[in-house]
Amino acid sequence: MSSAGHLARSGLLGGLVAGLALAGLATLPAEARTSWVSGTYVYADLCTMPADGAQAGRRITLKRWPKGDNLVYEGAGLPAPIETAVSIDDGTKDVAFHLETSAGLVSFRGTAGADALVGTLHGADGSQPLRLKRVLRARAQETCPGETTGSIN
Repeated sequence: MSSAGHLARSGLLGGLVAGLALAGLATLPAEARTSWVSGTYVYADLCTMPADGAQAGRRITLKRWPKGDNLVYEGAGLPAPIETAVSIDDGTKDVAFHLETSAGLVSFRGTAGADALVGTLHGADGSQPLRLKRVLRARAQETCPGETTGSIN
């Protein structure tokens, strides 16, 4: 009996062929992922007032993970960051969240882009447009721009 015949009868040849077929599948290219990449996306306009050192603005941090998404909201006047659930549409990149602060309910609906988070913030003070630049690197908090009056040059 030949070696091939002996291997075929013992089932080793079939196992070897199946193993090679599975190894070949591992080298096929992965399919493109249609959702955002997992990670952390920070959008902020937090700054420090030059006169008294008080903070102004807010920071919104989106955290995208395979097990779910969440959001951390930080704002001037809040005693601590608030973590909450967030709704994100992978196709349109629409973002919506609701959270409770000491001043009342705050909600947001808008779009997260590569350079900014843009939408409408609803709170105790009413509705206001919100545009937060995306922060790509950690850096010292900036000084808030001073008020400009209508001076003539």
